[in-house]
Amino acid sequence: MGQGTSSAPDAGAEGRLRAPGEPDGIPLLTDRERQTLFLVGTGAGNRLIARRLGISERTVRAHLSNAVRKIGVRSRSEAAVFAFAYLDLVDIPEAHPAEAARSEVLRSSEVPRSEVPRSSANSGRR
Repeated sequence: MGQGTSSAPDAGAEGRLRAPGEPDGIPLLTDRERQTLFLVGTGAGNRLIARRLGISERTVRAHLSNAVRKIGVRSRSEAAVFAFAYLDLVDIPEAHPAEAARSEVLRSSEVPRSEVPRSSANSGRR
């Protein structure tokens, strides 16, 4: 076979699979880039990340783009795998108290779907 590039995951020195990206890039991340990357690693979408951090979805995309470049991955999926694999290194730095309070208010105002009342139009039908 030729010497083309392989799409197979990298294997470490011991032959174990290794997450994509370079952990050496983690110290280059800003706090917001770390927070964004962490949340991507939990499977959160841009809208949820924006709400949790109190920023716009456009800003989330910018933070994620910067983080992807700094850690040397090629996609959001690779960034999520990277964040999950290096969760202890990506850990979210403490947010500013005002941001933490705002995030808590957002979380407490979310109503689980099971508790959302049915619309009155459907309540009379059985």
